[in-house]
Amino acid sequence: MRIAFWSEQKKAGTAFNLAAVASTAVCLYPLSVAVVSGGYHDKKLERKFFQENRQESGQDPMLTGEEFGQSPMLAGEEFGQSPMLTGEEFGQSPMLAGNEAAPVLAAETQEFVLFSGLDCLLARECREDLTEEIVRANMRQIVKDRLYYLPTSVRPEYEWWHRDCRFARMNRVMDAVESYFDLVFIDCGSRQDDYARKLFREADVCVMNMNQSTEVIGRFYSHPPDIQGELFFLIGRYFENDLYNRANLQRIYRLEEERLGAIPYNPYLHAAERMGKMDNGVKSYVGAGGEEKRTEFEKELVRTTNLILKLAGVVS
Repeated sequence: MRIAFWSEQKKAGTAFNLAAVASTAVCLYPLSVAVVSGGYHDKKLERKFFQENRQESGQDPMLTGEEFGQSPMLAGEEFGQSPMLTGEEFGQSPMLAGNEAAPVLAAETQEFVLFSGLDCLLARECREDLTEEIVRANMRQIVKDRLYYLPTSVRPEYEWWHRDCRFARMNRVMDAVESYFDLVFIDCGSRQDDYARKLFREADVCVMNMNQSTEVIGRFYSHPPDIQGELFFLIGRYFENDLYNRANLQRIYRLEEERLGAIPYNPYLHAAERMGKMDNGVKSYVGAGGEEKRTEFEKELVRTTNLILKLAGVVS
């Protein structure tokens, strides 16, 4: 099940909204969730969960210990080996050390050593090589056994990145990730490239993100994109007293109540985002008490998450 977040406008908080909804989903339900960027080298989503200066192989207080399990880049000792070098399963992969190893051509004009994450998965020659063990080993664990992030490529992103011969394998990587998780959240941002539009068009649930001060819904219905999945509108940095609040938007556009959600502005959650601790920020609210104790912010966040999950068919 794929849920794609996209916006027609820049700075609509698409990555923030996705991170908040995905974190809330794993707080509320026993789901396994993967979050994926819709760009080749886009780090916006990663920064919601991980600090930029974090050492990949070092110890991190948020991702070590009994609560969050093992190091995010190395999926754990239960696999018995590094995710980059999985022995005979990798066959004659150029990732293996040795005199016979050939360099990996990531594009016709470039070659370099692949390490982990998306680059490693794209190097697999066959879909059968993308086992659950290999996929999870090349993802960063955010919440133990519940929430994972697929690191993007180390390569710079050029205009032609989605036409790269190696990136042509992305479809089967996405299929593999989807097969091993209950939900896959995809951050398409406000990207206009063909691949991002394809992800949004083919998603099971399409979440259209917007600022409260702009009239995105009207433009959307006057020039609707070609989508296959269920449509959901999401207002980020929401203020109930603004002109375009949920009640007015539903009345003006005769929008069904279950098709419009909101995530109110919350300075503490935005502070957690800047520190790369989005999941902990959400958990401090959603996991703090029962429904009767929830603030308006929590109620809107939980309501929005439930509506999206209902459209996806994973909750009733």
